[in-house]
Amino acid sequence: MKFRVATVEKRKVRANLDMTPLIDVVFQLLVFFMLSSTFVVQSSIQIETPVAEGSEALEQKDLSITLQYGEGGPDGNGRVYVDNDEISSWAELSRIIADEMAARPETMVLIRPDARIETGRLVQVLGIATSVGVERYGIAAEPPPEE
Repeated sequence: MKFRVATVEKRKVRANLDMTPLIDVVFQLLVFFMLSSTFVVQSSIQIETPVAEGSEALEQKDLSITLQYGEGGPDGNGRVYVDNDEISSWAELSRIIADEMAARPETMVLIRPDARIETGRLVQVLGIATSVGVERYGIAAEPPPEE
């Protein structure tokens, strides 16, 4: 009787790393960050924002009023926008704000003045907002540069 001597074959263990789950996770993170970054709303209306000490980021805003420097607008001293829509008269601005306040009494209004506009225009817009019942408002400004 012949017995075969069992030879022990040394098998090389190869570590395989499956890349599919890693690619799936990276893709999901990419989609998440792309979608969440679109919620940061930046106005496409270019202005020079004034610099103010102690300015803070607003948690919410419901309505944005932008006062641009230059020609045009209701008084000829610069265009006025509500969100991204240009308005042609102060009465129209008053109507838009009043409609928003009627729909939501707790509306937060953000006024974005150009740094070069006259203070009288800002006071005029604040007067219009107050006359239609706006109690919560903010004025956009940038913090001073750190030294």
